[in-house]
Amino acid sequence: MTEELRALMAERLSVRARSFPKAVRKAGRLLPAPARTAARELIALEPRLAHPKLAARTDPAQATRAANVIRNSLARRRPGARAGQRRSLLAAEIGFRALVVIGAGIAFVQWIGPT
Repeated sequence: MTEELRALMAERLSVRARSFPKAVRKAGRLLPAPARTAARELIALEPRLAHPKLAARTDPAQATRAANVIRNSLARRRPGARAGQRRSLLAAEIGFRALVVIGAGIAFVQWIGPT
C-alpha cells in the first residue's frame, strides 16, 4: 500500500524517494494538512501491520482510511502543475526585470537630455 502511495507522490508531486516515509518528509507542505496527518498515521501503523500478532490487534480500516485520504488529495493535483507554475514565475520575473532596465534606460536618457 505504501509503495503505491510513494509512486503516486512521485508522479503527482515530483517527489522522488526510496521509501514512503522519506517521500512524505520530502513532500512536506506540498501535501495538504489532512494528507500529512494521514501519512503520519500510515507511517506509524506500518511496523504494527508487519508484525503478525500486532496486525491482528490493529484495525486495517484505519490504514485504508489513511491511504484513501492521501490518494484523494493526490488525485486532485495535476502532474506537472508545479513545474508550470515555476516557469510562469520565471517568465514574470524576467519581464519585470526587463521593464525595470528599460525604465532606467529611459530615465537616464531623459536625465542626460538631448544635446
